[in-house]
Amino acid sequence: MIILNKGQSNTLVLNINNNSRTDFSGYTLTFLHIVSQEEKTYTISTSNNAQFGENDRYCEIILNFAANDLNYEGQYQLKIYGNGTQLVYTGMARLDGTTEQGNTFTQYISNDEENNNYIYIQE
Repeated sequence: MIILNKGQSNTLVLNINNNSRTDFSGYTLTFLHIVSQEEKTYTISTSNNAQFGENDRYCEIILNFAANDLNYEGQYQLKIYGNGTQLVYTGMARLDGTTEQGNTFTQYISNDEENNNYIYIQE
């Protein structure tokens, strides 16, 4: 699972281009949020050094979530397409963190020692 951080630049280090380096001029990353089913797409150009870097073993894709962030924290299904059509990677990603200060939930603990119950409430 790929871990991403909300509201900042994230670097994905992937092995998706070893045999197809010359074929793709760009990659399309599609994130599908598991709960809301919202889909968001990012296009990466291999000629843009601020978005893409590579060597013999792997490539680095840089996603700037400070400017164009995913809407929800949690798990996403990630699919990466070469030139927008050929599927080269599929996997899971998790978006963590928030730019807000403080806890995002309140924990209530039961005083029953035999059966502790935890309730998480989103603020």
